[in-house]
Amino acid sequence: MRSEPKVLQFNDCAFVARNMVRAAARAGIEWAYLPPEQVRPMTAAPANPLLARARFIPFVARRALRLSAADVVHVHYGTSVRLIRERGMPRRPYVLTLHGSDIRRQWKDRQFHDEIQRAIDGAEHVFYANTDNEQDARAARSDAEFLPSLVDVAALPSWAPVGPPTVLFISRWDDDKGVNRQLKLVEELCRATKGKADVVGLDWGPGAAEAERLGVRMLEKLPREQYYERLSRAWVGVGQASNYFSTSEFEALCIGLPVAAVGTRLPRPDDGTVPPVMEGSVSETVEQIVAALDDPHAVSARLGGRAWAVPRYDAAPYVPKLDTLYKRISGR
Repeated sequence: MRSEPKVLQFNDCAFVARNMVRAAARAGIEWAYLPPEQVRPMTAAPANPLLARARFIPFVARRALRLSAADVVHVHYGTSVRLIRERGMPRRPYVLTLHGSDIRRQWKDRQFHDEIQRAIDGAEHVFYANTDNEQDARAARSDAEFLPSLVDVAALPSWAPVGPPTVLFISRWDDDKGVNRQLKLVEELCRATKGKADVVGLDWGPGAAEAERLGVRMLEKLPREQYYERLSRAWVGVGQASNYFSTSEFEALCIGLPVAAVGTRLPRPDDGTVPPVMEGSVSETVEQIVAALDDPHAVSARLGGRAWAVPRYDAAPYVPKLDTLYKRISGR
């Protein structure tokens, strides 16, 4: 009788690995989890070079200990592979998920290309998490497979818009999220909803200050559960103005929030579907948001975002597939 492989989910992006671990636990499968704050120091280095080096000691020791207890490691983000391949680290077979900027930007950057490609080449299996990464991921590794940014649907609250009408921008304000198009949307939306709705966003990313200047009320960074509660009380959510969505948008859709976004989204490579959202030009998107505030429940029902997103982005249905992969790699 073969024993279950000991799996370590190493590092994380947008809590995707944590979502996988929690979904597996509910299925009776235990995967270990080493989050980013336990993988490497997250604070600025001390000025003293000896202290700067010394602060890595507990992290290196923790990594070595957790790797020694694992049969298979699932590494999240390309540059994290170097941390399991440092001198003195137990060698373990690994699966790699490319989470976005690693393959979208760093793989094309001479400074990082060789490192990312080595990480891809050395993996037993490679996944990519975003629809816009398909071409690059498969150029780097022809058998790279789509594994979406998974959501822990069981942890999400039910959508229950309350209070004054609220439009919530749900992604960070940076180039990867189409910040220039977002700011154009902000300017027009704040004019159209002045005195009618509260337009709020996350104080996150280099474009946040400009969005605030244009009229968005910024929310300080919240603990995850409090953020979900805030999301569940919004009337309309605004996703990133790019040709793909990320975890935040899929969480909003899984909650049932009607979502709007400038532009159009790429289809999923597995079933060819796209997120059912209000979309189009800046003006078209603003018009749809304003109309949705009259009856957000009707708009949510018409779009069917939750019915589309839950079976495609809930982590639970992907657990058996991942479990089978880990068993094959470990030989158990």
